[in-house]
Amino acid sequence: MESALTQLILTPGEITDLEEIMVIERASFSFPWTKGMVLSELFENPFSFSTVVRAGDTRKIIAQVFMRLMVDELHLLNLGVHPAWRRRGLGTRLIRHVLSTAKAKEAERVILEVRDTNHAAQALYQKTGFRRIGLRKNYYRKPKENALLFQYDLNTLHRASDSQGQEHLEKSIELATDSCGGIKAA
Repeated sequence: MESALTQLILTPGEITDLEEIMVIERASFSFPWTKGMVLSELFENPFSFSTVVRAGDTRKIIAQVFMRLMVDELHLLNLGVHPAWRRRGLGTRLIRHVLSTAKAKEAERVILEVRDTNHAAQALYQKTGFRRIGLRKNYYRKPKENALLFQYDLNTLHRASDSQGQEHLEKSIELATDSCGGIKAA
């Protein structure tokens, strides 16, 4: 498995990926998206897009992220990593991919909601430069729970007068990509 981490390929999600996406979805969330919701994000909403991470020679999907562009804001809708591949830096790599995508789409910020009790995800978002900006009461069902609203402000960092702000942005979105769009292990 370790050598497969050096052979990660990011591609847009496709209909043929649906079953593998659903495995990760069910393993990652107490109230997972349905197949219909995934298909809607993949094909029906022109402002939505996804990325799946394929590993090694098998090209098996090990992680996924769904995003939606809303004017000047990129909304991170859903990020999941297969349980066998967690705690290996894939979440951080996907967040960096999201930030790179936001920059390419000229978004001013990236926002997301996370369960109030999902401390691991909150730590990941804070580690990658997101900051908590609000609370959405009873946002989640099964179980009913509040959501914390996080934001990464790309505009503030672009305008930073000191070089540290720009360095932080560049470090946050830096990826070593090959010509196929894959991520090489850093």
